[in-house]
Amino acid sequence: MIDYESPLFISIQLYAMYALLLAAAGLTVWSLVRSARMLGGSRQTDNGIPVRRIAWLSVLLLVLTLLLTWLLADTTPLTINSKTYADVFWLRVSDMLINTSLILIIVAAAGTVWGVVRSRIIRS
Repeated sequence: MIDYESPLFISIQLYAMYALLLAAAGLTVWSLVRSARMLGGSRQTDNGIPVRRIAWLSVLLLVLTLLLTWLLADTTPLTINSKTYADVFWLRVSDMLINTSLILIIVAAAGTVWGVVRSRIIRS
Protein backbone atom coordinates (compact mmCIF):
# COMPACT_ATOMS: atom_id res chain seq x y z
CA MET A 1 0.00 0.00 0.00
CA ILE A 2 1.25 3.47 -0.87
CA ASP A 3 1.43 6.05 1.90
CA TYR A 4 0.55 9.54 0.77
CA GLU A 5 2.05 12.36 2.77
CA SER A 6 0.02 15.44 3.38
CA PRO A 7 1.09 18.69 1.72
CA LEU A 8 3.87 20.66 3.32
CA PHE A 9 1.70 23.48 4.63
CA ILE A 10 -1.45 21.53 5.51
CA SER A 11 -1.77 23.12 8.96
CA ILE A 12 -1.58 26.60 7.40
CA GLN A 13 -4.23 25.62 4.87
CA LEU A 14 -6.52 24.27 7.59
CA TYR A 15 -6.14 27.41 9.71
CA ALA A 16 -6.82 29.57 6.66
CA MET A 17 -9.99 27.57 5.96
CA TYR A 18 -11.12 27.98 9.57
CA ALA A 19 -10.42 31.72 9.42
CA LEU A 20 -12.40 32.06 6.19
CA LEU A 21 -15.27 30.07 7.68
CA LEU A 22 -15.35 32.30 10.76
CA ALA A 23 -15.13 35.43 8.59
CA ALA A 24 -18.03 34.22 6.43
CA ALA A 25 -20.14 33.40 9.49
CA GLY A 26 -19.37 36.79 11.03
CA LEU A 27 -20.18 38.60 7.81
CA THR A 28 -23.46 36.69 7.55
CA VAL A 29 -24.49 37.66 11.09
CA TRP A 30 -23.49 41.29 10.48
CA SER A 31 -25.45 41.34 7.22
CA LEU A 32 -28.56 39.88 8.88
CA VAL A 33 -28.43 42.43 11.71
CA ARG A 34 -27.90 45.29 9.26
CA SER A 35 -30.76 44.12 7.03
CA ALA A 36 -33.07 43.73 10.03
CA ARG A 37 -32.29 47.29 11.12
CA MET A 38 -32.83 48.70 7.64
CA LEU A 39 -36.13 46.84 7.17
CA GLY A 40 -37.25 47.39 10.75
CA GLY A 41 -38.44 50.92 10.09
CA SER A 42 -41.97 51.91 9.25
CA ARG A 43 -41.20 52.24 5.53
CA GLN A 44 -42.77 49.38 3.59
CA THR A 45 -41.86 50.57 0.09
CA ASP A 46 -39.01 52.44 -1.54
CA ASN A 47 -39.81 54.19 -4.83
CA GLY A 48 -42.86 51.98 -5.26
CA ILE A 49 -40.90 48.77 -4.62
CA PRO A 50 -42.24 46.63 -1.74
CA VAL A 51 -38.86 46.23 -0.01
CA ARG A 52 -40.02 44.47 3.13
CA ARG A 53 -42.26 42.03 1.26
CA ILE A 54 -39.47 41.11 -1.17
CA ALA A 55 -37.02 40.56 1.70
CA TRP A 56 -39.39 38.30 3.64
CA LEU A 57 -40.42 36.37 0.54
CA SER A 58 -36.76 35.82 -0.36
CA VAL A 59 -35.98 34.43 3.09
CA LEU A 60 -39.11 32.28 3.05
CA LEU A 61 -38.31 30.95 -0.44
CA LEU A 62 -34.77 30.06 0.62
CA VAL A 63 -35.88 28.23 3.78
CA LEU A 64 -38.69 26.37 2.03
CA THR A 65 -36.45 25.39 -0.88
CA LEU A 66 -33.74 24.12 1.48
CA LEU A 67 -36.29 22.11 3.45
CA LEU A 68 -37.99 20.68 0.37
CA THR A 69 -34.74 19.70 -1.35
CA TRP A 70 -33.50 18.14 1.92
CA LEU A 71 -36.63 16.01 2.18
CA LEU A 72 -36.58 14.99 -1.49
CA ALA A 73 -32.81 14.35 -1.68
CA ASP A 74 -31.56 11.15 -3.25
CA THR A 75 -29.69 8.97 -0.73
CA THR A 76 -28.51 6.26 -3.09
CA PRO A 77 -24.86 5.46 -2.28
CA LEU A 78 -22.35 6.76 -4.82
CA THR A 79 -19.32 4.85 -6.03
CA ILE A 80 -16.52 7.17 -7.12
CA ASN A 81 -13.09 5.80 -8.04
CA SER A 82 -14.13 2.42 -6.61
CA LYS A 83 -14.87 3.98 -3.22
CA THR A 84 -18.45 3.92 -1.93
CA TYR A 85 -19.92 7.01 -0.29
CA ALA A 86 -22.99 5.97 1.68
CA ASP A 87 -23.36 8.52 4.50
CA VAL A 88 -27.02 9.53 4.21
CA PHE A 89 -26.51 12.90 5.91
CA TRP A 90 -23.80 14.10 3.51
CA LEU A 91 -25.62 12.70 0.50
CA ARG A 92 -28.68 14.72 1.51
CA VAL A 93 -26.65 17.86 2.20
CA SER A 94 -24.84 17.75 -1.15
CA ASP A 95 -28.06 17.05 -3.06
CA MET A 96 -29.85 19.80 -1.12
CA LEU A 97 -27.21 22.44 -1.88
CA ILE A 98 -26.95 21.57 -5.57
CA ASN A 99 -30.71 21.47 -6.18
CA THR A 100 -31.40 24.58 -4.08
CA SER A 101 -28.83 26.60 -6.02
CA LEU A 102 -30.31 25.46 -9.34
CA ILE A 103 -33.87 26.26 -8.26
CA LEU A 104 -32.94 29.70 -6.93
CA ILE A 105 -30.99 30.57 -10.11
CA ILE A 106 -34.05 29.67 -12.18
CA VAL A 107 -36.33 31.71 -9.89
CA ALA A 108 -33.95 34.71 -10.08
CA ALA A 109 -33.86 34.54 -13.88
CA ALA A 110 -37.65 34.24 -14.06
CA GLY A 111 -38.03 37.19 -11.68
CA THR A 112 -35.70 39.29 -13.80
CA VAL A 113 -37.60 38.48 -16.98
CA TRP A 114 -40.92 39.17 -15.26
CA GLY A 115 -39.63 42.53 -13.98
CA VAL A 116 -38.44 43.60 -17.42
CA VAL A 117 -41.68 42.53 -19.11
CA ARG A 118 -43.78 44.18 -16.41
CA SER A 119 -41.87 47.48 -16.67
CA ARG A 120 -42.29 47.52 -20.46
CA ILE A 121 -46.01 46.84 -20.14
CA ILE A 122 -46.38 49.68 -17.61
CA ARG A 123 -44.43 52.12 -19.82
CA SER A 124 -46.50 51.43 -22.93
